Amino acid sequence: MFSKIKRTAYPPNEKPLMVFDGNCGFCKYWVIRWKKISGLEVDYRPYQEVAINFQDISENHFKEAVRYIDLDGNVFTGPDAAYITYFNKNKVKFLHLWYKEKAWFRNLSDFAYQFIADNRNTMSKITIKLFGKNPANPKPYWKYYLLGLIAVIISLLFLL
Repeated sequence: MFSKIKRTAYPPNEKPLMVFDGNCGFCKYWVIRWKKISGLEVDYRPYQEVAINFQDISENHFKEAVRYIDLDGNVFTGPDAAYITYFNKNKVKFLHLWYKEKAWFRNLSDFAYQFIADNRNTMSKITIKLFGKNPANPKPYWKYYLLGLIAVIISLLFLL
C-alpha cells in the first residue's frame, strides 16, 4: 500500500503541483485528462523532474503514488490527489470530502487505487478500450460497451 504524507516543508510557489511517474503511460494518459479538468490551476510534473525540490519526500514515495501538493505544503496522495483536482474546479466536491470524512470510501478508494497501480499495463489497455487512444479527445466507447451489455442481458431475459 502507498504511504500517505501529510505535509512538505517545500510547497510550490505559484500553484498547486500534481507529481506523477513520468515513465508510466497510464499515469501520463490520466494526467492529460486531469489537465483538461483543472485547466491552468494545477501544475503537473513528473517526479523525475521535481523530486529533488522536495527534500523531505523520498523518491520512493513519489514512485508509489501521485502526490498533489498545495501552496500550504499539504500533500494529498493517490486517489485523494485525483479527487482534489476535481475539487479545485468544483466538479465533484463530494469525492474529496467523502475521502476525508468516510472511512469506507477512503478504504475502497485506496484499495482500488492500489489495484490499478499494481496492474498499470492492463488498466492502460482497458482505459484505451473505454476512452480511445487520445486522452485529450476521449471517445465514449464505454457507452457502446454498456449498451451492448444491456442488449445481451435483455436478449437473455427474453430467451428464458
